[in-house]
Amino acid sequence: MAPTDLSRLQLPHACREALAEPRAERMDAHTIPIATDWWNTETAAARLPGTPVTGPDVTRLSRGDLFEDAAGLDTDSDEELLRFLWRVLAWGSGMKLRLNRKRVQAVANDPSSALAALRQALRTAPEDPAQAYEALRPGGRNAIAYLGPAFSTKVLYFAGAGSPDHPCAILDSQVAATLKNTCGWDSLGAYGWPTATYVRYCALLDRWAQEESGRLGRRIGADEIERWLFRP
Repeated sequence: MAPTDLSRLQLPHACREALAEPRAERMDAHTIPIATDWWNTETAAARLPGTPVTGPDVTRLSRGDLFEDAAGLDTDSDEELLRFLWRVLAWGSGMKLRLNRKRVQAVANDPSSALAALRQALRTAPEDPAQAYEALRPGGRNAIAYLGPAFSTKVLYFAGAGSPDHPCAILDSQVAATLKNTCGWDSLGAYGWPTATYVRYCALLDRWAQEESGRLGRRIGADEIERWLFRP
C-alpha cells in the first residue's frame, strides 16, 4: 500500500471540541490506577535499582506525576533512570500486568545495555524523535526485550516533562486504530512501526497542534491530540 498523504488529513471535529478544555485537566490530571505492590515486589526481587517504585500507599499515578519525575531526572543516575522506567510502565500498564515480568527480567539480564539505551533515548527525545526512537528500537527491534513501540514511545513522551513543545508523542495500537478508522491514515498499520513512520506521526500531530494553537489562541501540545486519539 502506498503511504497515505498526511498533508490531506484533517483533525476530526470532536477532537477540536475536546481541545477547548484546559490542558491541566485533560493532561496533568490523567490518572491511572497502578499495581503498587506488584511493582515494588518484582523490581526488588530482581535486585534492580529504582525501588521502591512508589510508596506503599500510592495506588494511582497521573501524567502530572511523571512530568514531575522527568523534570528532576538525573540521567547519569542508574537509580533514577530505572525508577522512571518502572513508573512509566506502571502508568502505561495500569492493572494489566501482561509481559511486565519479562520486561523487568530483560533489564535484569543486561542492565548496562538497557541503561545505555534509556540514557540515549531520554537525552535525545526533547530534540530528535528519530534518534530517540532508534535508541529504543534500533533497526526495528527492541533494545530492551518486550519494550516495543507502545511502551517505548511512552518513555520518549514523558521525557518531555509535560512541555507542550515536546516533539515525541505516544503511539500505540489504540491511537493507530483511531488514526486509521477516524482520521484516514490508511497505510499506518497496527503495530511495529519503523522509525520513519513514527517521525511522520509526530510531524502530523505537531501540524495539527500548530493549527489548533492558532485557532484557540493558546499553545496546544501534540499530546493533547494523542490523548483524544487514544480515547475519542
